[in-house]
Amino acid sequence: MGTYQHLKEALERQLTRLLELPDIPKTTVSRLLDKLRQNRFHLVVLGAFKRGKSTLINALLGEALLPTAIVPLTSVVTILTYGEQVKIEVRFHDGSKKLINPPELVNFITERGNPGNRKGVREVEITYPSDYLKDGVCIIDTPGVGSIYSHNSEVAYNYLPYVDAAVFVVTVDPPLSAAEHEFLRDIREYVHKLFFVLNKIDYVEEPERREALEFTRQVLQADLETDRVLIFPLSAKLALEGKHNGHPELLTASHLPEFEEHLRQFLYREKGRVLLLSCLSGALKALTDSTLALKVERQAASLPLEELEARITQFNRELAGLAKEREMSLLLLEGRLKAVAAAFDADLEAFRRQTTARLKREIEAVFQEKSRLPGDLRQEMEKFLFGALRDLFTGWRRQEIDRLSQTLAETHQEFAARSNAILERLTQLTARIFDFSLRGFAVEETFADRSRFSFKFKDEPVGLEILQMTVTGLLPRALTKGMLLKKLQENVAELVDKHCGRLRWDFHQRLQDIGREFRQSWLARLEETTRSIRQALERARAQKQVSAQAVAARAGELDLSLNAILQAEAELAALRQRLAA
Repeated sequence: MGTYQHLKEALERQLTRLLELPDIPKTTVSRLLDKLRQNRFHLVVLGAFKRGKSTLINALLGEALLPTAIVPLTSVVTILTYGEQVKIEVRFHDGSKKLINPPELVNFITERGNPGNRKGVREVEITYPSDYLKDGVCIIDTPGVGSIYSHNSEVAYNYLPYVDAAVFVVTVDPPLSAAEHEFLRDIREYVHKLFFVLNKIDYVEEPERREALEFTRQVLQADLETDRVLIFPLSAKLALEGKHNGHPELLTASHLPEFEEHLRQFLYREKGRVLLLSCLSGALKALTDSTLALKVERQAASLPLEELEARITQFNRELAGLAKEREMSLLLLEGRLKAVAAAFDADLEAFRRQTTARLKREIEAVFQEKSRLPGDLRQEMEKFLFGALRDLFTGWRRQEIDRLSQTLAETHQEFAARSNAILERLTQLTARIFDFSLRGFAVEETFADRSRFSFKFKDEPVGLEILQMTVTGLLPRALTKGMLLKKLQENVAELVDKHCGRLRWDFHQRLQDIGREFRQSWLARLEETTRSIRQALERARAQKQVSAQAVAARAGELDLSLNAILQAEAELAALRQRLAA
């Protein structure tokens, strides 16, 4: 992965060295190392059945690991993660697990081996030694949408909330299907970054390839409501053959390397840099806490025992004041989040009333128009109602997310600042009480930087339930039409209410998760710093109670530790400069 891989390895070495320092919190540094090594980023391969999704994944890996076939194949989600050895674990809905060999894979993830997923497979995870997977990236193969197996589309839709980025695979022939159009409109709400691959370019000549590329670009721009779409034409089949059999000319002809380079750059910019900065900040914060604790212990050990006890009492008294400030800030946070929830509820209620009234009016007008035309009136009205509801909910949802994202981003900034202010006061009061300087040690950001919050609302692939309306053909047409219109009007309110309820439940769940993350991150930082100071004071008190020789020996150890930490901090700061550059 180029520069990212070098920076990651350098940071991993620095964190490993920190574990060797005696006064650095091992738990914190170990947690950062685990995060650096295992941070998971879901790169999901999406698209209709028979577009070559599994073949593309095989081409990226350079080996025909996933089965491919002519018939609709993948019936469950398959997750590929990094491992030194190939290991395949099948996970079932009942919670059980089973290790299998690669030849057995076809019996669990394909329609041929596991029709209708009658074996109850929840997902399959494969560990594999690939550079793509080495940095926490999980490549996920999903069932194709729009196949004759409806449960496959359902599995693909249900996995959307777990997508960090997606590769959407289409082909030169046939063109995009109706199911793909619908799927594209849906995934706009879920995917932060979309890559488009136009696969199977080896099936057509260059003129047809250019024509297919331009047609696909126009379709995607219309579906995604954008004027710019980047598409990578390639042949996964040629790429796999070129990599697996060592034919570089086939790999070049496949055009896969261009897509791979773009993907590498994205993983560095969007995933890698954020991860490295987060771990760097965490390491520097651990050094700050350790320096503070060491200086507290060093200074406390030089005080007479009686004076030390007095200053500890003063520290505890002033710390109680900060605890009250912390509780007040938590109450304010709770109030902010309740206000966000209340604002959403008010917006949703207004939307519910307006949408219900609007749809009832539109249904009556469209009904009168279509009732005069030949055709299946019920089918035409259902089609209109489903489309109108989808458009109204999609548009409102997007606007509401944008508005609330800004509010939550401001809330995040406010409470990150509050947290840092309390941490700063804690360190300064400690330095004042025990009479030492903290020059050069600034408090790190409490929360990861977030400019935007997004909520991934559940949406059905067909949008709404089919209206269950029984109308006998023996009744007069006028009476039948009246019953149909009445039933449609009744279903409008019910369907709008149901989907508003789903939106509300999902939003409140996600808001609770954000609030919990705020509180846990904030309290963890405060508690870690406070605990390190208290432990330092207890060590100084214990040394004073032993002997003057013990105090002197410990003072020498503390000076060595402080110098080692200063050196480690300088090296981490230099690494952060490299990352910024």
